[in-house]
Amino acid sequence: MCLINKTDVKKDFWLTFSLSMIGLVVGICITKLSGVGITHALKKMAFHEIFNHNAGVALLILTIGALTFGVGGLVILFLNGVTMGIASGSLSLEQIILLLLPYTVFELLSFVCVALAGIAIAKNIREFRKGKKFSSLINDWPYVRLLLAVTFFLLAIAGFIEVYL
Repeated sequence: MCLINKTDVKKDFWLTFSLSMIGLVVGICITKLSGVGITHALKKMAFHEIFNHNAGVALLILTIGALTFGVGGLVILFLNGVTMGIASGSLSLEQIILLLLPYTVFELLSFVCVALAGIAIAKNIREFRKGKKFSSLINDWPYVRLLLAVTFFLLAIAGFIEVYL
C-alpha cells in the first residue's frame, strides 16, 4: 500500500517551496535592513566542487528530514533560502537575473525534491513504528527514487549553468 497521495504531494511541495521563498525574503530583508552585504568577489569553482557541495547539502536535507519527520529538512531549506536572500540582497536586479536566477531555480527545486523525499521516508518510518511491518518502510520507494533522481539531475543542471554560463 502506497502512503503517498496527490494531495499530500501537493501540500508537501507547497510547504517546502514556500519555506524556501520565505527564507529568501527574510535574507533579502536582513541585508536591506542591516545595510551589510557581501562585498568580496565570488570565487569561480569547478563543476565537481559545486556539484559535490550541493549533493552534500541534499544528503543533509534528506537525512535530517527523514530522521526528524521532515522538520529538520524544512529548517535547512529555510536557512538555505535565507542564505540565497542575503546573497541576492547584495546584488542589483540585473545581477540577480543574470547571475543568480539561472542556476538557483534548478538548485532550489532540487532541494525541494530532496526534502519531499525526506518527508516521504519519514512518513514510512512513522507507519513502520505504528505497525512494525517492514513493508511500510519501502512502500514509497519508487517515489523516493524518482525524487532523488530528479534531485541529482537538477543539481547537475544547476552546477553546469553556474560554471559554464
